[in-house]
Amino acid sequence: MLAAGTFRRKGRGASTKWTARPMSHSSLLMGRCSSLGFGRIRVYDAERGWKIHKDISCRSLQWTVSDIALSSDQRFLAYSSLSPVVHIVNVQSSGRESHANVNEIHEGLDFTGNEHDEDFGIFSVKFSKDGKEVVIGNNERSIYVYDLAANKVSVRIRAHKADVNAVTFADESGNVLYSGSDDSLCKVWDRRCLVGEKSAGIMTGHLDGVTFIDSRGDGRYFISNCKDQRIKLWDIRKMSSGMRTRPMKMVDWDYRWMPFPSEAHHFKHPDDQSVATYRGHSVLRTLIRCYFSPIHSTGQRYIYTGSSDKSVHIYDVVTGKTIERLSWHGSVIRDCTWHPYSPTLVTSSWDGYLARWETSGNNDDPSMLAADKQRARPYAQYEDLFMM
Repeated sequence: MLAAGTFRRKGRGASTKWTARPMSHSSLLMGRCSSLGFGRIRVYDAERGWKIHKDISCRSLQWTVSDIALSSDQRFLAYSSLSPVVHIVNVQSSGRESHANVNEIHEGLDFTGNEHDEDFGIFSVKFSKDGKEVVIGNNERSIYVYDLAANKVSVRIRAHKADVNAVTFADESGNVLYSGSDDSLCKVWDRRCLVGEKSAGIMTGHLDGVTFIDSRGDGRYFISNCKDQRIKLWDIRKMSSGMRTRPMKMVDWDYRWMPFPSEAHHFKHPDDQSVATYRGHSVLRTLIRCYFSPIHSTGQRYIYTGSSDKSVHIYDVVTGKTIERLSWHGSVIRDCTWHPYSPTLVTSSWDGYLARWETSGNNDDPSMLAADKQRARPYAQYEDLFMM
């Protein structure tokens, strides 16, 4: 169980050496733009350790990668961009075996069917627990489900009144979906009783666009990150069958380049249905992710999130208090991942670095990570290229 102990960074400049060269986000993007591809990608296998896998090319992408998902069996990696195609790569097999028309030489899953739309962009992509389906959220305000066995889109839902930035499966059954949108709403969709495009329920409480959703995996609870600078915990038993009020917008501002309005910190939704709210991190410039901590090592007692203040924030689910704030990066942390079994966390930042964090093992020392020495940021001039 992870206690409120210290974390230490492992990686560049630390006593422990990297087993492989850390990848720079900036060089990956520049390589894509010059048709050089991704190079080699590392995928973490929880049981067998780090593996180095084959080259993954991005030549067919029209823009930077917007989301990446790994199937639960860790065989397939899906990545999307601001285009109508999701690419799936077999990251474990060295042979040419195929699975639902997906193989090592990855083929794109076209979500537009016969009506190709150049403006179609995908913001969120997730595998079902059994790996048989992929769900996406897009800028056409829709949710699409792709059946990998049938090799076609099986479900299309015009889900929201604005971009769908986040979508995920609620649990192992794959019957229930959660979605979040720039219209400030989170919605619950039950495919067993889907009539027209009516959701099973609506969750109100956010005051701006939802950037990410993570399910607890029990078909009951999920969390959402939002441009209103809050994470909210939801219990779908509290959802309403229709909106109590219209979607709310606090102020007219653009999170991609404007600072968060100070007066908006005090705004509250009059019909907030959330169970809890977590504050302290910041959501600016990009669709920042948040997650429940792993069930095996922590019992999901924490929520952790990237932040535009260059830190990872870890909250206690029950008290809402900040347990840790991990600071080392020189720019926005868009994503972070906690190892499912070990007290290890990996962060990904616009400063061009990946960093690995581990607990110090001293649970009696609640101090935060000591400030690292100032270091050059060789990729700072490219940061604006990563705006989502």
